[in-house]
Amino acid sequence: MHAWARRIARDWPPEEVCVTDGWHLGYAGGVTFRANSAVLLDPAAARVETVERFYRERGAPPAVQVWRGMDDLDRNLAARGYTKGRAAMVMVRDIGDVGDSAALAQARVEVASRPDTRWRALWSAEGVDTRVAEGQHRIMDRVPVMGYAVETSGGARGCAAAADGWVGLYNMFTEPKVRGLGLAREIIGALLAWGRDRGAERAYLLVLEDNAAALRAYERAGFSEVDRYHYRVGEP
Repeated sequence: MHAWARRIARDWPPEEVCVTDGWHLGYAGGVTFRANSAVLLDPAAARVETVERFYRERGAPPAVQVWRGMDDLDRNLAARGYTKGRAAMVMVRDIGDVGDSAALAQARVEVASRPDTRWRALWSAEGVDTRVAEGQHRIMDRVPVMGYAVETSGGARGCAAAADGWVGLYNMFTEPKVRGLGLAREIIGALLAWGRDRGAERAYLLVLEDNAAALRAYERAGFSEVDRYHYRVGEP
């Protein structure tokens, strides 16, 4: 299995996983493509019909992650009418020195083991409906070690999963009215420190290629691209 796809599946775990016919198939009630898509394991054994049957039995469109180097898979899916979408990149950085605990204690960010009402309230500001928000919380609840960072006034948030020397940042969001004040940078710093305290040495995040503002913010925070992927999605 592709190394980054494996790490993402661990840190953003589907509710149901099936490994069969050369595929790793994940399903989480249709919430987020990351947890509701197939990853190629064995090109010689893989049949697209297996993917289509798995997802259509669950009322979801068949979706496949296509990583760099999977050109044959990409062409085959395109020929079957699968549309390309949600092109994203993986960005990483060393954690290094992100400040000591005393400095973090004075910052405007709190990191807890559970999301509080301030953290949850930002779903509505982000325009995410209740069903999708609760589905994302079910995914996050399956992560063994997860930290939830929120700016003390509730203007920005993020979360992170820590495992095997890595910390993965997810669900970063800053309320539009307080953007440009450096809150995202503080959320990132707090989550990196949280991960460092749990043995992480490197951090990663995923960002859509067309999200120019987020890309600039992550580059300023020391992240750089290491891989790219997109989805091919068939008819439901």
